[in-house]
Amino acid sequence: MIGLYIRLSRLDDDLDEYKHVSNSVENQRRFLNEYLEEFPDLRTEDVDEFIDGGYSGTNFQRPAFQRMLALIKKRGITTVIVKDFSRFGRNYVECADYLEKLFPFLGTRFISVADNYDSGRQNEDRQIEVAMKNIVNSYYSQDLSQKVTATFNMKREHGEVFFNVPFGYVKDEKHKGKVLVDEEAAKIVRRIFSLACDGKTGNAIARVLNSENVPTVAAYNKAHEVRGKTKSPEKSEYAAWTGTKVRNILLNEFYTGTYISQRRKQVIAGMKKTVEVKDPVKIPDNHLAIVDTVTFEKAQEIFRSRQSKYAVGRRYPLKSKVFCGNCGYAMAYKDNVYDECYFFCNHSMQTGNHVGCSNYRFSEELLNNKVFTQLRAWMMLLETACGNVDEAEQKRWEGLRFLNDEADTLQAEFKAIQSKKVELYECYSDGQISKEDFASEKEKLTAEIDSIRTELNKAHEKEAKLRKTRNRRKPELDDLMENVKLFENENRLTCIMADTFIEKVTVYDKWYIEIQWKCEDLVEKALSEAAEAEEVMSAVVAERMVG
Repeated sequence: MIGLYIRLSRLDDDLDEYKHVSNSVENQRRFLNEYLEEFPDLRTEDVDEFIDGGYSGTNFQRPAFQRMLALIKKRGITTVIVKDFSRFGRNYVECADYLEKLFPFLGTRFISVADNYDSGRQNEDRQIEVAMKNIVNSYYSQDLSQKVTATFNMKREHGEVFFNVPFGYVKDEKHKGKVLVDEEAAKIVRRIFSLACDGKTGNAIARVLNSENVPTVAAYNKAHEVRGKTKSPEKSEYAAWTGTKVRNILLNEFYTGTYISQRRKQVIAGMKKTVEVKDPVKIPDNHLAIVDTVTFEKAQEIFRSRQSKYAVGRRYPLKSKVFCGNCGYAMAYKDNVYDECYFFCNHSMQTGNHVGCSNYRFSEELLNNKVFTQLRAWMMLLETACGNVDEAEQKRWEGLRFLNDEADTLQAEFKAIQSKKVELYECYSDGQISKEDFASEKEKLTAEIDSIRTELNKAHEKEAKLRKTRNRRKPELDDLMENVKLFENENRLTCIMADTFIEKVTVYDKWYIEIQWKCEDLVEKALSEAAEAEEVMSAVVAERMVG
């Protein structure tokens, strides 16, 4: 199988909300497919695409690349084709490891089309050229990263705003990097700070805003069609202010006119992981303030004093995963030291209206037990699914081996009859048989050759169909099963188990819950592909029995 690897750099800026696939990806795809059409030996092989959108080339921790690599290691992919070396990667050392060590060891052919490089046809001169290009790409990436970082740093030093501005502000379309105050939204912000200075908590402020029918941030942005802020609608028709939404506004120093430069920074260039900057640079009076510094500081003092009354909560398994089945919002959690811990929906209390949410307190222990029981059943389903996929894949390989043996037998018969035709012609040339006998025997042998050729074509067609049913999800499913094995001996729900398998738990009442698993799509697709392989295999067996 051939793997077409396509990478869209984070610096390729032709992605927007209207295009799910960028022009860059389309161009690479078209470029690679045109190359395949030019070479008959490649055109007949199965092809799979691996696309990493918005990932740096300075490291190889990219999801599609890792999926392709897993298949390469299992000999599922024998040829990798890229547009050019820079699409494959810009880290010279790691590129060299793949091209000079891993791929040759695994017998994987590597083709870089634009660089006219094919490891199956390379020589020493080409190896030197490849090394030089990888070095150039590596330095280019470092230089480009430094230039981009320098540009952003310069913008920060000048107080230019190039990120989404907080609620209450809009970007100035006439002056790039500047912001304007949205007076109507600013009134809401000032109201929140005023209530905080009166000593109200975040939840109390949320109740006041909801009682006054003040629109939430998302509702306001949608109603006023605020540019760049209409893509995140509220989760529920019962949208309301919450303590968290209020706190996000109260803690934002941007409202005082202060620009805070780079709150977080990358650990390593090209990696997504970031850490918080301890002493970020602050630029006061950078833009118009919505609240003055005195008001902001007063709100912080009251807010912090109330926060200090509560100890830091423990890490519990279903943290941020439990949602109300009625309103769709995350349920609150009560961590009691001397009593039972529980989940509850405080949406009705926050809105001041009864919206149909249950007032029941859902015991954490009982909910954990329910989830653990369903997780155990889900693990058993995963084992069954993995077994079905393995069985289907085994049958597919057996079918391919049978078709391969059948093709070898037909090829041997074909050569034998060809030899007979040669012998027949020699006998006729030596005068051992008459012209009539020669013509008659030749016609019989030609008919046999045509029949074998037809059978060969059928065998090749069946083989092509069966190869296309390869289960592309099997490596991911195998990785998932490795995780399942890690938790086989657990007798209760743990944080790691919940983080590994559970996306969301929706609670409708104390008897009924729904769980959204993180790997549902993967399992469904793997089973679907296994069923498709079984169907094709059955058709092949049926044709064989008829034959």
